[in-house]
Amino acid sequence: MLCLFSIAMSAQNKQSVSQQKISAVGKYAGYSTKEYKGYSASSLYLTMRDSTKIATDLYLPKKLEAGKKIPTILYLTRYVRSLRAKFPFSLIKDPISVLPPLEEIDYFTSYGYAVVVIDVRGSGASSGRRTMEFSPEEVKDGAEVVNWIIGQEWSNGKVGSTGVSYLGTTAELLLVNQHPAVKACIPRSNIFDLYNHIMFPGGVRHGPFVKVWGETTTHLDHNEFDSFGKQAKRLVKGTHKIDTDKGGKIYMTSLSEHTNNFDVYKGLQGIEFRDDVHPELSASSNEYSIHNNIKAIANSGTAIYRIGGWYDGALQRSVTEGIINTPNTVKALIGPWDHGPQDNASPWAKENVVDIDIHQEMLRFFDHYLKDIDNGIDKETPFYYYTVAAEHWDSTSTWPLPSASNQPYYFSAEKKLQSQTPSNENSFVHYTVDYTCTTDSTSRWNSMTPAYRHGHTKYGDRAAEGKKSVSFTSSVLVSDMTITGSAMLDLYVKADAKDAYIFAYLEDVSPDGKVIYVTEGQFRAINRKVSTNSDGYKTVGPFHSYQRKDTLPLVPGQVAQVSFELLPISYQFKQGHQVRITLAGADAQHFDLVGDLPKNWEIACTPTYPSAIVLPIVHKQ
Repeated sequence: MLCLFSIAMSAQNKQSVSQQKISAVGKYAGYSTKEYKGYSASSLYLTMRDSTKIATDLYLPKKLEAGKKIPTILYLTRYVRSLRAKFPFSLIKDPISVLPPLEEIDYFTSYGYAVVVIDVRGSGASSGRRTMEFSPEEVKDGAEVVNWIIGQEWSNGKVGSTGVSYLGTTAELLLVNQHPAVKACIPRSNIFDLYNHIMFPGGVRHGPFVKVWGETTTHLDHNEFDSFGKQAKRLVKGTHKIDTDKGGKIYMTSLSEHTNNFDVYKGLQGIEFRDDVHPELSASSNEYSIHNNIKAIANSGTAIYRIGGWYDGALQRSVTEGIINTPNTVKALIGPWDHGPQDNASPWAKENVVDIDIHQEMLRFFDHYLKDIDNGIDKETPFYYYTVAAEHWDSTSTWPLPSASNQPYYFSAEKKLQSQTPSNENSFVHYTVDYTCTTDSTSRWNSMTPAYRHGHTKYGDRAAEGKKSVSFTSSVLVSDMTITGSAMLDLYVKADAKDAYIFAYLEDVSPDGKVIYVTEGQFRAINRKVSTNSDGYKTVGPFHSYQRKDTLPLVPGQVAQVSFELLPISYQFKQGHQVRITLAGADAQHFDLVGDLPKNWEIACTPTYPSAIVLPIVHKQ
């Protein structure tokens, strides 16, 4: 009898465990269940207001009950919504979805979501010519696609948008339309400021990346896939046609139109500053940027969950600046990740695996805002971030952190970092600029597109590279020190030219002499004028307009102040380690340099010109 009672109690306990509801970052159970296995796929053309045909793939849960209403997740891709497989592979899987991957589509359809993926105008199987990336016409198309979605018999009238990189950017730009059916948006690794976060970080031309990205999209636009490697050459026949396009007439016409698409890399060569108007576009890059539409995005009322990584090019700024500029950003997640995320890029990580299930985290958000499931995600501390080296997660309700205070560390003539201001008016550190300095091919910048990626994102010991640069190092730390936010470089420098490029690397020197990369920043000195931002776009640190009208050339031989923020990070310097700031005049593999460049710098370390690195140190409360 006792045995039977024990068995019964054990079964009851197992049942209560299985029914337990869990909802937290990285944990979700009991609120949502997999209702379906597999999906049914179909495709069609949607006709826009100007007769442009938008290629659309629709994925519905297989065996969806008649009359059941479900929400939709929308992806607006520039990278071809789906591909045709070559025979005999077409017998196994046809079409092939790449971005978003089929695993992601299958994940959401299994939980009772419809998924819609479209080729934005002028790409894939859609008609039209691309005049620029993220064009206003492309943004308006999104509203018409949403209108079609909510008019379908299976739609519950609610739509969420998401995607990575370009798709993450279009996901947020969809909100510019302020469509009431768009209730949730999860931009991942997206581009909030087209000029400062991707094209010209710190005013420095990001040419090598844009060149590779432009070549990739050109191959896609020309329906050429052999250049993507042996596997693509063996498997892929081309962009997938539309089911309703019998004979492929629209498809063939569309492909011919794409051969005249805007050349993004050539276009990059025609501009230097934020207000430069490209002659082919009659507009500046601002006209195509999320940050230029923050009022419309905020007025949409759509709940936004931003997801990014500390090592994601300069795109972690899209998370932090998105938080401070859009009040409808209700959640944010910043991990020790690169673009995507694909890797855990923390130098302290035991393996490069991303340890949070991003799909599950997205499901929590969409369940709440698209299915009205009260899973508590709206009651959590909103912003969740990872502290590297400490290797743990932290959370905050406010960004920047209210508990972080700015502590300057001044440069000395002995190449030290010190808490007191320098005392000698004649203290300068000379640097002969080495234009071969770089951060190698596994840097944060290489993670941003597959053709530019060379293995896992990681930084090796920077001791050797530092010998080509100039470094300033603190004394040994007597206790752990955590920084969270953006470090600021306040540099006073003389140069023997009218312009200069400054690459600053914040580093951690371990007791054995190993130099660990922490973060970086880059800046073109001609943009150093500090301005008042009149358009409402909030940034961290001194505001630079990056406009041609505000350029301020250096005067050779005269000291100039150049102040800018480094890319944000949360990092713990451990007891016994040292803080180091390394300055260089180039990152040869990743950025283009133009203009009148110096051979020599003189870095001031004087009471009048106190060069410093200012760290956002977190104090325990």
